[in-house]
Amino acid sequence: MKKILLLGDIHANYPALKAIGKYIKPDRFDWIVNTGDFTVYSTFPNETIKWFRKRKKAVCILGNTDLRVLRILRGKKLKKPAKEEKRVMYFWTAENLHPENITYLKSLPEQTDFTVGGFRIGIFHGTLEDPDEELSPSAPESRFQQLARDSTFQVHIMGHSHVPYYKIVDGVHFINSGSVGRMFDGDPRASFAILKVASGKLAVEHFRIPYAVEEVVKDLKKQHLPNIYAKMFRVGKKLN
Repeated sequence: MKKILLLGDIHANYPALKAIGKYIKPDRFDWIVNTGDFTVYSTFPNETIKWFRKRKKAVCILGNTDLRVLRILRGKKLKKPAKEEKRVMYFWTAENLHPENITYLKSLPEQTDFTVGGFRIGIFHGTLEDPDEELSPSAPESRFQQLARDSTFQVHIMGHSHVPYYKIVDGVHFINSGSVGRMFDGDPRASFAILKVASGKLAVEHFRIPYAVEEVVKDLKKQHLPNIYAKMFRVGKKLN
């Protein structure tokens, strides 16, 4: 049996990532998948990126927040987001990232794939066709059917929507582990999933665990960042 730890949308929330590591001991997994958005909205991007850098089993891609931070670092204009309270979080991240972590982000692809137990697994931030698509479990069945029809992958591991789910449509497995660091459903606990592959079968289990939210809140205040983010982490909702 092969075991894969599924993570995504950490958003620089290292206290949440650290809590998951303590809970499941990541070294016992064959792979650790990260569907992107290491950065932005919390104040621990360096600790978050370093956690993955030192793990040889990690398979990581970039998310939209990571790409925007890299855009800033290239000296390009940032078109989105438009709200100043969001933009300040991007520029704070770009100003505070360590050089070795910038180099690591630059080395990552926007999507990737690998094969386990005969299953070809695609890793996407949004979807195979659009990295910014927020594919939720309530999306029309026809959308999942189209993705299944157009895909050469038996498994799609996705992020971006921050909604944990597992669906099988036309024989294709769609898995979202939810957000490690910035949930939107009113439950502030960290979300992740474990994928098991054995004897030609897949099994997926989702988890929600508590973490030190006040550690995040304290550092946001220390860095004089917008108060709305402290509230969002406490209530587990997107408020802007």
